Amino acid sequence: MASVHSLPPADRALYAKLHHILNESGLVVGSLVPMRRTCGKKTCRCQKGPRYRHRCLCLAVRVGRKRRMLYVPPAWEVRVTEWVGRYGDVRELLTQISRSFVRRLLERQE
Repeated sequence: MASVHSLPPADRALYAKLHHILNESGLVVGSLVPMRRTCGKKTCRCQKGPRYRHRCLCLAVRVGRKRRMLYVPPAWEVRVTEWVGRYGDVRELLTQISRSFVRRLLERQE
């Protein structure tokens, strides 16, 4: 198996980006879902109707075979958004690397 150093510069750059992203902490496979909810206070205006409900952010993830909606506290929203975005970046880079190797296979390049 050839090392990364023997790859064309474009492929090496993709591997370098992937390595850089994976060195940062936090990676989540899931989707962020903005929601509006009512609280438990009977006198709160969120009880009046859907347009007055409180905004919240949830993370839709798969745990085993079940899909779960996890509440994301406001203090964690930026952090969790970065984690989900980082997974999207990794997925895109892996797709690009795969396409490059499929192209090399079709062209019968080493």
